[in-house]
Amino acid sequence: MRRITPLDLRRSLGSILDAASAGERFLVERDHRPLAYLVSVEDGERIDESADELRQRRLEAMARIDEHRERMKREHPSPPGTPDSVTIIRQLRSRDDPDGYPEYPEDEHG
Repeated sequence: MRRITPLDLRRSLGSILDAASAGERFLVERDHRPLAYLVSVEDGERIDESADELRQRRLEAMARIDEHRERMKREHPSPPGTPDSVTIIRQLRSRDDPDGYPEYPEDEHG
């Protein structure tokens, strides 16, 4: 994000607007205090999106992540007996700081 002053904005309005419309973001500052953001129309619409639109966009992103996880699981299967990531993280935490984390009950995997 580029920081500009109102004077910079007045001097180079055309080129700044071109850059903003291409996706660059600007923070307009006066005396090192933020006054406003200058962003593209797409970013501005995203800021103003409704709660339902935001929820839908997040659900779609989570679905894409889940599809990627499933594809990676198929393409790169783990050998039998390999602990899952949650178990590994718990083991590392208890190894690094045994008193910093509560004990975790054993689950059906281990």
